[in-house]
Amino acid sequence: MSRSLPDGREAGFSRSAVGVAVQTDVPSLAASLIGRPLFGEALVSYCAEMIRPPDVLWPINKLFGQSMRYIVCFDLIGNYARWRRDGTAPPTLTALQRKVPASARQVASFVDALRHRGYVIAEPGGDRRSLHLRPSPALLTEIARSPLAFLRACEHILPASLTDRIRDDEILLADWLGRAAERFHDEDIYFSPFSTIVQFAERDSGYPLLAAVMGANYAARSGSTTFTLPLTYAALAERFRVSRQHVGNLLIEARQQGWFSVTQGGQSVAVSVDLVREFEGWAASQMALYRVIAEEITGRE
Repeated sequence: MSRSLPDGREAGFSRSAVGVAVQTDVPSLAASLIGRPLFGEALVSYCAEMIRPPDVLWPINKLFGQSMRYIVCFDLIGNYARWRRDGTAPPTLTALQRKVPASARQVASFVDALRHRGYVIAEPGGDRRSLHLRPSPALLTEIARSPLAFLRACEHILPASLTDRIRDDEILLADWLGRAAERFHDEDIYFSPFSTIVQFAERDSGYPLLAAVMGANYAARSGSTTFTLPLTYAALAERFRVSRQHVGNLLIEARQQGWFSVTQGGQSVAVSVDLVREFEGWAASQMALYRVIAEEITGRE
C-alpha cells in the first residue's frame, strides 16, 4: 500500500498539471508504461517523428545520425547547461574532450565542423584565454528531436503539457537535455541493457532505420494507416540520405542476426520477440527518463 504525504500525494509520485500521478523514479515509471493500452500508439507516434524528413536539404543524418557524434553534441549541451546553472567547469573544448569516449582529435574535428555549420558558437571565456562552447538553437532542436518525441509519447499515455513548454524555451530545453546527459554519465543503465539498439545507433542513420522498421511493425499490429514509409532499399536510402548499399547492409545484417526481416517488397516486416521486448524496454526507459526530468525542472507537483 502506498504511503500518503501531508498534501495528499502518494510517496514516490508527482502530480502533473492535469492531475495525473506519475512515479518520480525512472525504473518504476518505465515499468508502469509497458503494457498500457496506449503504449503501442505512443511508439507509432515516436517512430513516425524519428523518420520524418529533415527540414534542411543537406544530409543532416550524416552529421547527427550516429551515436558517437550525437553523444558529443549531447555532452556539449550538458557542459554548457551545467555551467549556466552553477558557474563551475567552463564548457570548453578541453572539458568536452575529457568527457567523451573518443580521441581528442576526433572531438576537436567534429566540433570544428559544428562551428562552421553554425551549430556551435565559440565565445570568449572570462579569462579571455579560453573559448566557451555554446550550443545554437539549431543544435538544441536537432539533439532534442528524439528526447522531445519520447516525452510527447509519454504524454500520449500520461497526459501533461510539458513538451511544448520545454521545446519553446531555449534555456529550459538546454537544462533538460543537460540533466539527462548527467544521468547518462552517473549510471550506465540507459544504454548497456539495450545492445541491439546501440549497435544500430553506432551506424550512420542506423537508429532512424530501426525506428522505421519498428514503426511499421507497431502500425501493422494496431491497424494504423499513418505509417506509410515503404521498407525498400530505395525508399529508406532516399529518406535517410544514405546509399542503397548501406541500407542493404543494415537489413541483411538484421536478417542474419535474427532481429527482423523485411518481406513482400518492403510492405511488411517480421520482428523477433526479443527485439520487440528490447525496443519496448528502451522506449519506456527513455520516456520515463525525460518525463521525470521534465517534471523536476518545470516544478510540477
